[in-house]
Amino acid sequence: MSNKTHTAFPSFDQLLTGGGDARIALDDDGYNKYGCGIVPDSLSLAFGSATASTISDMARSAANAVYQKLAAVNADAEFNSLAEHELELVRQELKQLCGLTGEGKSADLAATDIVFAASGTDLHLIAAQMLALSSQASQSALPMLVIMVEPGETGSSVPAALSGQHFSNRSALDVTVTAGENIPDTIPTELRTVSIRDSDGSARNLQEVDAEVRALTEVAIAQHRQVMLVLADVSKTGMIAPAINVATGLSEQYRQNFHVMVDACQFRISNISLHAYLQQGFLVAVTGSKFLSGPSFSGALFVPAPVAKKLKSLSLPLALQAYSSRADWPRDWPGADKLGRQVNTGLLLRWVAALAELRAFRQLPETAIHRFVLQFGHAIQSYFKHSAHLALLPMVIPERGALHENVSWDQLPSIFSFLIKDASGQHFLNREQTMLVYRRLQKEKHMQLGQPVLCGVRQQTPVSALRVCLSARLIVSAIAGEGDSAQKVVEDALLVLDTTAQLAAQLEQA
Repeated sequence: MSNKTHTAFPSFDQLLTGGGDARIALDDDGYNKYGCGIVPDSLSLAFGSATASTISDMARSAANAVYQKLAAVNADAEFNSLAEHELELVRQELKQLCGLTGEGKSADLAATDIVFAASGTDLHLIAAQMLALSSQASQSALPMLVIMVEPGETGSSVPAALSGQHFSNRSALDVTVTAGENIPDTIPTELRTVSIRDSDGSARNLQEVDAEVRALTEVAIAQHRQVMLVLADVSKTGMIAPAINVATGLSEQYRQNFHVMVDACQFRISNISLHAYLQQGFLVAVTGSKFLSGPSFSGALFVPAPVAKKLKSLSLPLALQAYSSRADWPRDWPGADKLGRQVNTGLLLRWVAALAELRAFRQLPETAIHRFVLQFGHAIQSYFKHSAHLALLPMVIPERGALHENVSWDQLPSIFSFLIKDASGQHFLNREQTMLVYRRLQKEKHMQLGQPVLCGVRQQTPVSALRVCLSARLIVSAIAGEGDSAQKVVEDALLVLDTTAQLAAQLEQA
């Protein structure tokens, strides 16, 4: 990025919406594809963190402080050096806030590396290409097999990324590309998806899901192929799939040929769970823009030390040049040296903002977090039991017993998915009607829910589920706020649900 004169230097808001694909761009009303802006909205009741969040005053102030440092630098070389330094500070603080540094940590945990990327989708591309690169020495002429759960529960662009295709018309480093086309110089992969919901949208029997994943893996291994499993933790509607013990079991059985990336892009996992995944040798992808409620587009890939040791010297595929810069990678990864030196400044500022939210969250006692998440969940589930027009989807409790035996807040649901019924209470709204309610709720009422997720067919009608979600910011407000702040957060959530039902009724009358 050039910074020869202050007049040419991008504004703070320009950078916050740069360094990502087309989804981050703002429309004429100042909202991105997810309906979120980059100016704090004090009127908003924000319960849509499974999709995205509008930046808070605290986070915007933190990011602006770094922006002011960058804007004060005149020479290009000095600017790049400072931006790289600031991104390295983010890397080190993220490790510290995730409990990967300090006394008592194993050498392997302390040596965990972090690779940054603009989004969770970019992280899937990077992880698949890294693992495919390391798999090229396998005995099979067939490409690495990638197994993931259905994209409706993870991200619509993820299959393209895992397959080495452009997933937008603009890359993270502002290169014009064509969505759906193969990225030049990618290492080929083959993708297979596994459904985790039945045709009516109900959760599929997880034993069937697990058996399908095992079968796909065993066929590929018999062909001497490498396998990459994407383990969703948690999906858009709060599910973990396939079961964690399936991933750990296959990893132990086929250690040399089986690789796992945990799609924890919601970042709804505790430090205990993160550590357990890393100790299994699993890659873990997170973002700062979901549960943490930082601004849209900030991803990070935790690479466990044994995996990093194998990968860091391999020269990264040239396919990543439009999506990743040298500064996104740890300094001791020589395999990244061929990437461009352009620092993704927008990504840096968005992670600074997300860290402000994570910093506040990590200051809370674990017991207090667990207590409030439990309180919130009880209140939400009780509400749906008495609602004639909003139908809660059956809850799937995050099962982490295969990872650790500790009690942690991430063993409780923090995403509650529901369908909307019509005025009679007998029929479900269709997908178009649900989307209209969602948009009116956000634009007219300044209330946010998680975007509609395709959820099968009910009564011959294709339906979508909305989601009421807890975020780190809401939990901090509930625990550290003044007065009975916990009850206030609960009441706000119930008000959003009431308003949703009212908008649905108005839709019918119109």
